[in-house]
Amino acid sequence: MDALTLLGLGAAAAFAWNWWADRQAADQATRLARQACEQAGVIWLDQNVQRVRKRLQRGEDGRLGWRRDFDFEFSHSGEERQLGRISLFGRRLLSLVGPERPPPLVYVGR
Repeated sequence: MDALTLLGLGAAAAFAWNWWADRQAADQATRLARQACEQAGVIWLDQNVQRVRKRLQRGEDGRLGWRRDFDFEFSHSGEERQLGRISLFGRRLLSLVGPERPPPLVYVGR
């Protein structure tokens, strides 16, 4: 094999690995968004997540890896839309900003 063929095969393998890793991260973000909405008792709108950012970042061990941020929408009543965000490093959760269980209504009567 000549060098150009090897370079082409290497590029194709890197592209395939990157696509597979993106899909795995999106699946992880989808599971986390679903769980967060179920635990908070809110409606998960559109039933999906959307990757909004992907960038290189150093992990706790100093190695480079991909940080991916995903947005999703949820609603307490079904009429308003609120934005949530999940940040992953590889497939590990870095942060989740999103639905929280609303405080219980307290009746203060006279």
